[in-house]
Amino acid sequence: MTQRLQICETLSLPVELAFSRLADHQRLGAALGVPVRRTRDGEGDVNGLGSVRTIGLRPLEVDETITRFDPPRRIDYRITRGSPLRDHRASVIFSANGGATEVTWNIEFDTAPRLLGPVLKRALGLGLRHALRKIGRAS
Repeated sequence: MTQRLQICETLSLPVELAFSRLADHQRLGAALGVPVRRTRDGEGDVNGLGSVRTIGLRPLEVDETITRFDPPRRIDYRITRGSPLRDHRASVIFSANGGATEVTWNIEFDTAPRLLGPVLKRALGLGLRHALRKIGRAS
Protein backbone atom coordinates (compact mmCIF):
# COMPACT_ATOMS: atom_id res chain seq x y z
CA MET A 1 0.00 0.00 0.00
CA THR A 2 1.37 3.37 -0.98
CA GLN A 3 2.02 5.76 1.91
CA ARG A 4 1.41 9.46 1.30
CA LEU A 5 2.72 12.19 3.55
CA GLN A 6 2.26 15.94 3.26
CA ILE A 7 4.03 18.36 5.56
CA CYS A 8 3.16 22.06 5.46
CA GLU A 9 5.23 24.55 7.43
CA THR A 10 5.61 28.33 7.36
CA LEU A 11 9.19 29.54 7.63
CA SER A 12 9.88 33.12 8.68
CA LEU A 13 12.31 33.51 5.79
CA PRO A 14 12.07 35.01 2.31
CA VAL A 15 11.41 32.32 -0.30
CA GLU A 16 14.88 32.59 -1.88
CA LEU A 17 16.59 32.02 1.48
CA ALA A 18 14.26 29.15 2.46
CA PHE A 19 14.92 27.49 -0.91
CA SER A 20 18.70 27.90 -0.70
CA ARG A 21 18.80 26.45 2.83
CA LEU A 22 16.77 23.37 1.90
CA ALA A 23 18.62 22.88 -1.39
CA ASP A 24 22.00 22.87 0.38
CA HIS A 25 22.72 19.22 1.10
CA GLN A 26 25.07 19.96 4.01
CA ARG A 27 22.66 22.38 5.71
CA LEU A 28 19.89 19.80 5.32
CA GLY A 29 22.06 17.23 7.07
CA ALA A 30 22.64 19.56 10.02
CA ALA A 31 18.89 20.17 10.30
CA LEU A 32 18.06 16.47 10.05
CA GLY A 33 20.74 15.55 12.56
CA VAL A 34 22.25 12.88 10.30
CA PRO A 35 25.26 12.97 7.99
CA VAL A 36 24.42 14.17 4.47
CA ARG A 37 27.11 14.47 1.83
CA ARG A 38 26.89 15.34 -1.83
CA THR A 39 28.29 12.40 -3.78
CA ARG A 40 27.60 13.79 -7.26
CA ASP A 41 27.37 17.41 -8.36
CA GLY A 42 24.29 18.62 -10.17
CA GLU A 43 23.97 20.35 -13.51
CA GLY A 44 24.46 24.12 -13.22
CA ASP A 45 24.28 24.06 -9.42
CA VAL A 46 26.23 21.59 -7.27
CA ASN A 47 23.02 20.78 -5.36
CA GLY A 48 20.81 20.96 -8.47
CA LEU A 49 19.35 18.64 -11.08
CA GLY A 50 21.10 15.28 -11.13
CA SER A 51 22.98 15.83 -7.88
CA VAL A 52 23.08 12.90 -5.48
CA ARG A 53 23.16 13.20 -1.71
CA THR A 54 24.03 10.25 0.52
CA ILE A 55 22.19 10.33 3.84
CA GLY A 56 23.12 8.39 6.97
CA LEU A 57 25.91 6.04 7.89
CA ARG A 58 26.83 2.65 6.48
CA PRO A 59 25.18 0.18 6.33
CA LEU A 60 21.97 2.26 6.62
CA GLU A 61 22.78 5.02 4.13
CA VAL A 62 20.53 5.95 1.22
CA ASP A 63 21.10 7.95 -1.95
CA GLU A 64 18.64 10.63 -3.03
CA THR A 65 18.84 11.97 -6.58
CA ILE A 66 17.48 15.42 -7.45
CA THR A 67 15.06 14.97 -10.37
CA ARG A 68 13.74 18.55 -10.62
CA PHE A 69 15.41 21.74 -9.52
CA ASP A 70 13.46 24.94 -10.12
CA PRO A 71 14.80 27.77 -7.89
CA PRO A 72 13.19 29.15 -5.80
CA ARG A 73 9.96 27.21 -6.34
CA ARG A 74 10.49 23.45 -6.31
CA ILE A 75 12.85 20.53 -5.65
CA ASP A 76 11.89 16.95 -6.52
CA TYR A 77 13.94 13.91 -5.61
CA ARG A 78 13.74 10.15 -5.32
CA ILE A 79 15.63 7.49 -3.41
CA THR A 80 17.90 5.71 -5.87
CA ARG A 81 19.86 3.40 -3.53
CA GLY A 82 19.32 1.83 -0.13
CA SER A 83 16.35 2.06 2.21
CA PRO A 84 13.39 -0.18 2.96
CA LEU A 85 11.33 2.47 1.12
CA ARG A 86 10.41 1.48 -2.42
CA ASP A 87 9.39 3.89 -5.16
CA HIS A 88 10.11 6.84 -2.87
CA ARG A 89 9.28 10.12 -4.62
CA ALA A 90 9.16 13.55 -3.06
CA SER A 91 8.60 17.17 -3.97
CA VAL A 92 9.30 20.26 -1.90
CA ILE A 93 7.29 23.29 -3.03
CA PHE A 94 8.06 26.84 -1.89
CA SER A 95 5.48 29.66 -1.99
CA ALA A 96 6.15 33.24 -0.94
CA ASN A 97 3.71 34.55 1.67
CA GLY A 98 4.71 38.13 2.37
CA GLY A 99 8.18 37.94 3.97
CA ALA A 100 7.64 34.29 4.92
CA THR A 101 7.65 31.06 2.92
CA GLU A 102 5.09 28.28 2.84
CA VAL A 103 6.88 24.95 2.37
CA THR A 104 4.86 21.94 1.26
CA TRP A 105 6.76 18.64 1.33
CA ASN A 106 4.95 15.77 -0.42
CA ILE A 107 6.25 12.21 -0.16
CA GLU A 108 4.98 8.91 -1.58
CA PHE A 109 6.54 5.50 -0.96
CA ASP A 110 5.92 1.80 -0.54
CA THR A 111 7.65 -0.52 1.91
CA ALA A 112 8.55 -4.14 2.32
CA PRO A 113 7.15 -5.41 4.59
CA ARG A 114 3.96 -3.36 4.22
CA LEU A 115 3.39 -3.15 7.97
CA LEU A 116 6.49 -0.99 8.18
CA GLY A 117 4.86 1.76 6.06
CA PRO A 118 2.83 3.57 8.74
CA VAL A 119 5.76 3.50 11.18
CA LEU A 120 8.17 4.99 8.63
CA LYS A 121 5.56 7.55 7.55
CA ARG A 122 5.24 8.80 11.13
CA ALA A 123 9.02 8.87 11.66
CA LEU A 124 9.57 10.76 8.38
CA GLY A 125 6.88 13.28 9.28
CA LEU A 126 8.33 13.98 12.71
CA GLY A 127 11.90 14.23 11.41
CA LEU A 128 11.09 16.49 8.48
CA ARG A 129 8.89 18.83 10.55
CA HIS A 130 11.73 19.16 13.07
CA ALA A 131 14.24 19.85 10.26
CA LEU A 132 12.01 22.51 8.67
CA ARG A 133 11.57 24.29 11.98
CA LYS A 134 15.31 24.16 12.64
CA ILE A 135 16.08 25.59 9.18
CA GLY A 136 13.53 28.35 9.76
CA ARG A 137 15.23 29.33 13.03
CA ALA A 138 18.84 29.15 11.80
CA SER A 139 20.62 32.42 11.15
